[in-house]
Amino acid sequence: MKNIFSGFAPVAARQTTVHAELFRSGLDDRFLGGLVDFPGRTSQCILVLSGRAYRLKPESEETIVGPAINWGPKSPDTRIKAKAGSNGVIMTLGDATLSNAIGHKPEAATLRLMSAREFTLNLAAKPAILGTITACFDAIFKELDAGQTGMETVIEAQIRIMLVSLWRAGVNEMIEDKSYKAANLTLERFRHLVEAHLRERWPVHRFAAELDVSPDRLHDICSRTLGKPPQRLIRDRLTFEAQALLQRSHQTLDQIADHLGFRSTPQFSAFFKAEVGVPPGAFRKASTQPGDNMTSVQVGSYADWP
Repeated sequence: MKNIFSGFAPVAARQTTVHAELFRSGLDDRFLGGLVDFPGRTSQCILVLSGRAYRLKPESEETIVGPAINWGPKSPDTRIKAKAGSNGVIMTLGDATLSNAIGHKPEAATLRLMSAREFTLNLAAKPAILGTITACFDAIFKELDAGQTGMETVIEAQIRIMLVSLWRAGVNEMIEDKSYKAANLTLERFRHLVEAHLRERWPVHRFAAELDVSPDRLHDICSRTLGKPPQRLIRDRLTFEAQALLQRSHQTLDQIADHLGFRSTPQFSAFFKAEVGVPPGAFRKASTQPGDNMTSVQVGSYADWP
């Protein structure tokens, strides 16, 4: 298959947590993506159009023969090597970008479960899926190259199309693992419910009822696994969403407060200041000033979830 990315140079996103890089035919093997990482949990997607690539772990090695796509969490213990003569793309994305791409539609829970696992899908007999994925990467490279307003939104939309295509291709059934711990599955389901009902401001006991566990059991699972009770995880996620809206949208504080389910703007402002240390208006103003360091008022991403 023709390499449709041949006209684009490797470019990293300037504002979004995405890095996409080409690898092309060469005389030597080449290591990929080693210097790219983002805070919190990071995912990596490798599309091999032709040739082969290797995922080298301390005690094992996986060969990806093109055309194929590999998806999974990015691990510091895993190195990616493209064989000489191979062509493809490697994309690294942070959890914020992935979560925005997944969104809050009914299929979001399924996409989140799928994207949290490692899998390789051979595309030799799936030309339609391969065509969709290559078109998505083409659009992503164009956005990264142009760097225009709304770049993040377009890139996230392309990632969502890719994930839905992989879901339709049967990836979920392929990666079923009955040995997956029940506690981990409960945490993933809890996270999906938080994503779907964040703006409805569910109390912890409502989440527990939906998960068919007691509030004490949910508290125990979250605290033992993540070191945080469920209420703290919910507040962290709400704060993260508020920060993203303040930094990336043009909505007023009244609109953001209403969007996030607060009864009033003062209630939202009090919540935000308690979590972040500054009022939302001051946070927005500082985040738009070139050279301003917002580290002191940022909270951790909810990428610490399972």
